[in-house]
Amino acid sequence: MARNILIGLGAGLAAALLFAALISGTALAFPLFMLSPLPIAIAGLGFGTLSGVVGAALASALIGAAIGPIAGGLYLVLFAAPIAWAAHLIGLSRTLDGEPPVREWFPLDATLLRLSLAVAVAIVIAGYALGYDPETLIDQTLTVIQAWLAQDAGGSAPSRAELEPLVRFNITLMPFTAASLTLGILVLNAWAGARIVKMSGMLQRVWAPVWTVVLPPVAAGALGAALVASFVLPGGIGHSAAAIAGAIGFGFALTGFGCLHALLIGRPLRSAILFVAYALSFVFVLPIALMAALGVADTFFHFRARRFAGRAGMP
Repeated sequence: MARNILIGLGAGLAAALLFAALISGTALAFPLFMLSPLPIAIAGLGFGTLSGVVGAALASALIGAAIGPIAGGLYLVLFAAPIAWAAHLIGLSRTLDGEPPVREWFPLDATLLRLSLAVAVAIVIAGYALGYDPETLIDQTLTVIQAWLAQDAGGSAPSRAELEPLVRFNITLMPFTAASLTLGILVLNAWAGARIVKMSGMLQRVWAPVWTVVLPPVAAGALGAALVASFVLPGGIGHSAAAIAGAIGFGFALTGFGCLHALLIGRPLRSAILFVAYALSFVFVLPIALMAALGVADTFFHFRARRFAGRAGMP
């Protein structure tokens, strides 16, 4: 136990240092910030839940002491606690009676759904903690952008009225995009942590390709309800619904990419098609929405299961 606690302390220190890169302003600041949950994931997956929890607690405490209590609390809610919980779920198993006894692992499908819901709750908490107010934020953003463009472009800078539609669009979408980005960071770190622990020979769980994960129909129902509520309900309730829709929707986008991976196995130009799909998703929202739609459709029509029907097993 002492070793696992020490591992967790080291992971927490590493996570806090990676997060601190965000305030450096260098080109590597954001990539290093995105990888800040990775040490916690490695500790939790390789050395157990206690290591992950200790790492999450120490990282949040160090960030709170160095930057401020709000920053530490938000890191705990948004990244540290969810990644430690995800590592716990990935390593969770039970032994079923039989000859010989069978070890059953907690499903990755259920892990992704729970992580999506945890992210939605975290974004709602963060929004209330920071006092998210779209109109105020739009006004402040327009003021900053106008001042910045006026320095560079002088009299040819676009007017406030010309800038407002784009700024309003992006800030209105912020609950969706913040939830999507947060879930993406957590899933990336959980996957990378599992790969690293597997390479070290310490991953007890049998490896399963990530593209085999399929969200259940109930998640599609929750996504539909959250989307409707986000457009219909006003104020904080609508923003909360948007965060739920963003998290679950991005979860479906991930399963949509998984479905695309599966459907293209053995096909010509598979690598090129996947590269273009991922590249476009980093720039535009539409490809992510299309992948989410594919993920929802696959939940009901089982495209990848049909693709491998009749085979002895999926590759």
